Amino acid sequence: MRRPLGLLLVALGAGTAGCSLLEPQEDPAMIKATQVEGRVAQVERQAQAMLDLQRQIEALQADVRGLRGELEQAQFQLQGERQQNRDLYADLERRLQALEARAAEPTSGAPTAGIGDREAYQAAFDRLRARDYAGAEKAFAAFIAAHPQSDLLDNAKYWLGEVHYVERRYPQALDAFQRVLREHPDSGKVPDALLKAGYAEFELKRFREARDFLNRVVRQHTDSPAAAEARERLRRMDAERR
Repeated sequence: MRRPLGLLLVALGAGTAGCSLLEPQEDPAMIKATQVEGRVAQVERQAQAMLDLQRQIEALQADVRGLRGELEQAQFQLQGERQQNRDLYADLERRLQALEARAAEPTSGAPTAGIGDREAYQAAFDRLRARDYAGAEKAFAAFIAAHPQSDLLDNAKYWLGEVHYVERRYPQALDAFQRVLREHPDSGKVPDALLKAGYAEFELKRFREARDFLNRVVRQHTDSPAAAEARERLRRMDAERR
């Protein structure tokens, strides 16, 4: 009985010794834990990558929103500029048509004006009606220099201002209209010169000065077409709080 028991103890000891001699990397529990840690690390890396991707997507979405805002603003400005161009040309066209309805200005001056100045004025005026603004500017400037005593001089100075205005050179337009007011205070062009001086000041964003000119039209030339336009512009300025 003692011998078999001894043999059994020796065998058990050998088995226990065999288990204790396994390397950690060979331990099934250790292998399992290592595998789980690896999968956890992989999942964490994937989660971080997805988080980074989400942040990039959000940044791109913010950029897209910003670009859309800029596009809308650019479209709004373009629409405003197109409308302003239409208004400029429509205003000039109305004035030209009004002149034609009165049998045109070049033939309505005093009899003392010479043929030479009338022909020069007519040539400049024809360029304006043809919307050759560069040519009209040169022709009116040449007329003013060559015919300082002409009865059409105030008209030429006024239309030179209109050329500047329609080309959006508002400081030059304002100078031209003020020149009419200063040098030809009795001219029939004074109401229109006051009106367009107010318009030029408005475009230069000097709203107080614009109101001064427009109110002068209303006070001093109450029944004129220019006064009606001035009242309308003042009404719009009030609505826009300008």
